[in-house]
Amino acid sequence: MKSRTSSLLTVSFVALLVLIGVATFVVGYSARQAQIRVRELNEAGMASDDNLDTIRTNVYLLGILTRDYLLDSDAASAAQYTTQYETIRSSTEKSFDNLSALTDSQFPQNTLNALREEFAAYSDITGIVLNWSEEQKRRLGPDMLRRRLRRRMEVFALTEKVEQLVTASLEHQREEITQSDQQLRASLGWTSVIALLLGFMISALTLIHTTRLERRSYSSELELRRLSGQLRSTQEHERKRLSRELHDQVGQLLTALRMELNAVQRSVTGSEGTLRLASAKHTVEQILNTVRNIAMLLRPSMLDDLGLVPALTWLCREMSRSSGIEITIDADKEANALPDAHRTCLYRVVQEGLTNAFQHSGARKVQVGLAMDSAEVACTIADDGRGFDVNSSTRKGLGLIGMQERIRDLGGAVRIASSLGRGTRVEIRLPRPIPEVLNGTNSDRGRSRDRSDGIEASA
Repeated sequence: MKSRTSSLLTVSFVALLVLIGVATFVVGYSARQAQIRVRELNEAGMASDDNLDTIRTNVYLLGILTRDYLLDSDAASAAQYTTQYETIRSSTEKSFDNLSALTDSQFPQNTLNALREEFAAYSDITGIVLNWSEEQKRRLGPDMLRRRLRRRMEVFALTEKVEQLVTASLEHQREEITQSDQQLRASLGWTSVIALLLGFMISALTLIHTTRLERRSYSSELELRRLSGQLRSTQEHERKRLSRELHDQVGQLLTALRMELNAVQRSVTGSEGTLRLASAKHTVEQILNTVRNIAMLLRPSMLDDLGLVPALTWLCREMSRSSGIEITIDADKEANALPDAHRTCLYRVVQEGLTNAFQHSGARKVQVGLAMDSAEVACTIADDGRGFDVNSSTRKGLGLIGMQERIRDLGGAVRIASSLGRGTRVEIRLPRPIPEVLNGTNSDRGRSRDRSDGIEASA
């Protein structure tokens, strides 16, 4: 299911990116083509206007040329009029060719051809007039001018019609461009809607998938913490059992053996036997001290018999003796009334803090404080060592992690303040538990033991 969800999200993301890319390309390409088409239409409109203006102007020029020739009595200037006529005729034909090239398939070519034929007939009359003699000019000139005026009006009317047709054709093309633009906008709108829907779908799937992963991660974290707490609890119970076995069974047997050796030593008279018995007695003393130290390190019996404050006092004294660090403790005696879970947690946390100060900080002085008020239990461990970078994950060992997990299991919080060269301060705060009845859940304290060596056990 996880693989299918990841594949679906991947495909959806790729589809969304492809859709956005295609839409962007299509919009850009269509906008560019529309700009090119609009520019071409504007240029075609301006060119058609210029060509029609040229045709009108040439019509006027032909009329003026005809009138001037009929009124001019100088025969030597006939060649000049012929040259002007050919120039006007050539310019007009060029304008007609340009109009034919500008118009599209929807433009009525027959109208343009009719205009061309009308202009050709109009200009041919001028060509005929240019070949008249002086007698023909005087006799036929006035009538020719009147006929030219009427013919010129017909040419102008046809020119207006052509202009209207050209304008209509350009407007039709502009409408097509407008429709294409509207279709493009509609396509862009649908593309945006599809992209939004696909984006919402991807967001929803991502959110659901992320929520599931967070829930699984949270459940796994809770399960790991629960297993870790059970492991620590089992470890403490096993340490307590081993400590009691070593202290009660092995310690009592060694004490009994020492007493027997004392009795045998009193009955032996030889010097050699006395020395051997003294050596065996010394060996038994060393074994007894070793067993007692191991039992105290596993779990000090005074933590259950006398309470938290005597156990912490003994721990500070032993750590100071073995490490050479000056350790001072200021503890509230009310902490002895804490339940077993709180006493064990605070003892192990202080033990871990002192071990870190001895092994890593290079401290010369360590201060341990334990105070209680109506709401919480506060414990501090401060040293004057070299310190470390709290934000560096590489310096966060298993000891600190175990310390934090122990405090978190009881609903407390731990704060570690440290900087390079300025020492380390560990602050622990636990919510104060409801006072327990000694005969109930806190039955470990006050438990009497049958020891043959009671004085040494309570030292």
